[in-house]
Amino acid sequence: MRRPAAVLLFFGALCMGQASAPIPNSDVPQRKEILRNHRVTASTVELAPNESTPMHQHDHDVLSVFINGGEFQNTVFGHRAETEKLGIGEVRFRAAGYAHAIKNLGAKPLRVVTVDFTDPQGKVELLATSSHYCNPGSTTVCVDEKNLFCTAKVCVEDVTMAPGAITTKHSHPTDHMLVAVSDYELTDEIEGKGTTVRSHTSGEVEYLTAGISHRLTNTGHNAAHFTVILWR
Repeated sequence: MRRPAAVLLFFGALCMGQASAPIPNSDVPQRKEILRNHRVTASTVELAPNESTPMHQHDHDVLSVFINGGEFQNTVFGHRAETEKLGIGEVRFRAAGYAHAIKNLGAKPLRVVTVDFTDPQGKVELLATSSHYCNPGSTTVCVDEKNLFCTAKVCVEDVTMAPGAITTKHSHPTDHMLVAVSDYELTDEIEGKGTTVRSHTSGEVEYLTAGISHRLTNTGHNAAHFTVILWR
């Protein structure tokens, strides 16, 4: 028996919809997991020029750090593609359930670090505060700290330190995490625990547990640029 054309069209559309349904974020082939603990799963995604991810869904709140910036096409599930251009180290936050695919439109690889939070993070509050301070006697050996946003659970900062720059001594009563935007070498003077060197390449992450008071010095030859996630 021949089926009516309308029925065939319906089943065809249904099959197409099933075929294009988002896959889990964990199944994205370009994704490489680099850290997992009770709070987060951090991964890197790298796309060659003109390479695309499949349509995928983040089942948890996610923060993305665009390590080298670039131009890309972002297609949110059920919407038309839009072209976006982000600078080096720019940060995006999306609530759970965000489904999209991205295509690298640039001439160089696009590198992104994604941080999927285990728990819901709550409402985002954008901040517009920053601090700039320099080593005594200098106007160029400085630290720039930009407060980007907070949620109910975390606050996010963008930090740049010139070579030789020293942060103020500060304490962390909660966990915090660093995402290296640039390569860096930071000498860390930790109260009661001595000195350690934190050396990371662009795109790496480091998770630090609560309860330290310390001061950082950029002992590398170039500016150190990193994103900080601080639990509240």
